[in-house]
Amino acid sequence: MLNRTQLEAFMETIFKEKRIELPEDIELDDVVEAFCQYLNDDIDEWLKLEFSNFFLMNSGEGNIDWNWIRENINAL
Repeated sequence: MLNRTQLEAFMETIFKEKRIELPEDIELDDVVEAFCQYLNDDIDEWLKLEFSNFFLMNSGEGNIDWNWIRENINAL
């Protein structure tokens, strides 16, 4: 799901800003991959929660409020 190239560029920028140097025995690619896995776990849970909030919480009765969703689509 995550763009590893963008994440690597982001991490390089943050490391530079915060003056963080990787140990010699740790490759940036490995850190990026480990961080991607860490984020993917959180993103999956966040998406499930947001899906439920978007489709079910707005109806108040457990039914999807398609009119509310139409309003959101039309507001785009």
